[in-house]
Amino acid sequence: MEDINNHTYTVKIDQIYSPEGKSYHRVKYIPKIEKIKSYLALKPTNKLLDIGVGYGSFLNLIEETLDIETYGLDPYSESIEITRRYTKADIRNGRIEDSVWPFDFKFEIITCFDVIEHLENPSVFFKHVKQYISPDGIIIATTPLRLLPYKLRSIPLLGLKDTNPTHINVHPPSYWNHLAHEHGYEIIESWRGEHLTHVKLLPGIIRRVCSIFGLDHRKVPIINTFEQAYNMILKPISND
Repeated sequence: MEDINNHTYTVKIDQIYSPEGKSYHRVKYIPKIEKIKSYLALKPTNKLLDIGVGYGSFLNLIEETLDIETYGLDPYSESIEITRRYTKADIRNGRIEDSVWPFDFKFEIITCFDVIEHLENPSVFFKHVKQYISPDGIIIATTPLRLLPYKLRSIPLLGLKDTNPTHINVHPPSYWNHLAHEHGYEIIESWRGEHLTHVKLLPGIIRRVCSIFGLDHRKVPIINTFEQAYNMILKPISND
């Protein structure tokens, strides 16, 4: 089953919630959840908003891991219904591009995973999210890591082609860093991570070699250019 109207998210439910799918998403999300845990240890109230919920894989996992009040924002009604089956989150219909989102309160944490590359104008994310993050809150955003290995995806027989036509704004980290600073955010942490990918065979070899030598492939220069995503933790800069 899938939401045929949601062309930004092309995965089927049985792929997400199968044992293999859940294992994949644990690798993808647990490092981020650990960072959220560290942040929440300092905060008395805990509201989290996930923007672009997909079918709820992140919200499902964080609800299994943390006692936190969860919300979601998504423009696809069927994707919202699917997410509601697998999470307790309060999911509301809306678009990042909307000047007003369907919330009258702010959040300590806002997450946005693999969404901003789908926007015609990614600046609207950085502009609008500031209205809904608490003054000392954090935003965690990810987007495809566009470095040399990503560019190799277009080479026949070597690259793993990006088949999602809605990836219309895939850029290198410097682009996202500039947008964040331009819109008044401090980048309190950034890293390359999730899964090694982009080309055939080589990522699997690299993963096994790193495992043998006890290396974290996310932290090894050159190797981490093959990581799937660029990750940022942002904090709004106070105007006081």
